[in-house]
Amino acid sequence: MKQATSGFTLIELMTTLSVLAVIVAIGMPAMAVIRRSAQVSAAFSQLTTSLATARIMAVSRNRAVTVCPSSDGSTCRADLNWSSGWIIYLDPAREAQPASGDLVMQVAEAPNGIAVRSTVGRHRVRYLPNGMSSGTNVSFSLCSTREARLIGRVVVNNAGRTRSERTDLASPCPYNL
Repeated sequence: MKQATSGFTLIELMTTLSVLAVIVAIGMPAMAVIRRSAQVSAAFSQLTTSLATARIMAVSRNRAVTVCPSSDGSTCRADLNWSSGWIIYLDPAREAQPASGDLVMQVAEAPNGIAVRSTVGRHRVRYLPNGMSSGTNVSFSLCSTREARLIGRVVVNNAGRTRSERTDLASPCPYNL
């Protein structure tokens, strides 16, 4: 007695692969949009969470806490570019840099594909022990490095509270990338 073999014919296999290729081709752009949206949300969340953490630290420790841009995770940059990341450090003496590595409480990595700049004249955000942010309001502009478009802003008011506002990528980035 002869055994029957089972399997796919070449035509069935090619048809299945063709349908799969069409589905993948249709789905890839949609996946890219979802991925980009997740990156933008993560950037907003990362920045606002760090600022809220610094404020809570200042109040709970009854000491001033500063958030500043950092390229190396231990010292503050002197410019307005936060795209390399930032640090949170205890700052009771109002220092331009953390006095020691022990005072750095948190290091935040740069958001991928997002450029971040702060308001002119505001190189850092300093929270007082009562939770207030000393100085003037500070605004962080977040721009897509791919499209060179403004994604939105995160604003810290003098009371120390943050708010975020998103845009629809219609506006060009307000600074050079």
